[in-house]
Amino acid sequence: MVGEYIARRPIVTINMPAGASANEEQERFWNDVAGPLWVAAEVDIECHTGPFGDVALAVALPANGEAVLDVGCGCGSTAVALAEAVGAGGTVLGVDLSAAMLARAEERLAAGEAPQVRFRRADAQSADLGSGSVDLAFSRFGVMFFSDPVAGFANLRRALRSDGRMVFACWQAPSANPWMAVVNRAAARIFGVDPPPHDAPGPFSLADPERIRAVLDAAAFRTVEITAHQERLRLGVGQAVEDWVHQRLIMGPARPGYLGADPARQSEVRATIAEALAGYRVDADDPMSGLAMDAAAWIVAART
Repeated sequence: MVGEYIARRPIVTINMPAGASANEEQERFWNDVAGPLWVAAEVDIECHTGPFGDVALAVALPANGEAVLDVGCGCGSTAVALAEAVGAGGTVLGVDLSAAMLARAEERLAAGEAPQVRFRRADAQSADLGSGSVDLAFSRFGVMFFSDPVAGFANLRRALRSDGRMVFACWQAPSANPWMAVVNRAAARIFGVDPPPHDAPGPFSLADPERIRAVLDAAAFRTVEITAHQERLRLGVGQAVEDWVHQRLIMGPARPGYLGADPARQSEVRATIAEALAGYRVDADDPMSGLAMDAAAWIVAART
């Protein structure tokens, strides 16, 4: 399982030139806001992404000697799992927009030896990822942020061999993911924020399976298989609910309103939303027991 791999491998990082990203807004977000927060909350975030990544890895079946592209590799846990699977004869290239998350990946892997693993700070939508050189393109929640998803997936397809495959996990609709939706909807009411368009880059841009099929068809993928997977997540264990709410607010669409409020107002908002989460507390008498909330994703597999 992803969470069981011990971080112990060095990597080579190739930096992305300034202005090279087609997703400039996402690049700013993942470098200035989300990346540092993700690193700080890595343990908790692995709790809600790891189970789905494990399922996607089981579908992908990375094999000994294969060349793998890890899209949106983040802090490196999936790259470690992929490296274990492909062995010394394989290669793993992890790409991500976030310098902070890749720096964490370097720390994670610095203690051991895995010459088959390297990381590159790049925009997977537009970067030259090679042509016909990859057996598997894999992503755990890293493909929902393309400004032009058809262009992004077409770029991944170009990197794949003629008999290559792609497997990724992406979130289902907000209604199936109360762990995100409850905070986002409460914050939207408080700050008067309209939800982003359903197809805007973000966690729910591929929530509609018909859109997934249409995008992958336009990007020339074939035999697309989409499977639903649900988990009951334990979140925020060992921290006050208000602190967990703070993390979600910074990551969510109400971020500008929340960060623009004075400290007293921010505290009031956190307390209000924490109260709305009372029914999800694992132990009502233990404020550090965390939350138990449902989550749902699509596991998507496609062939070139």
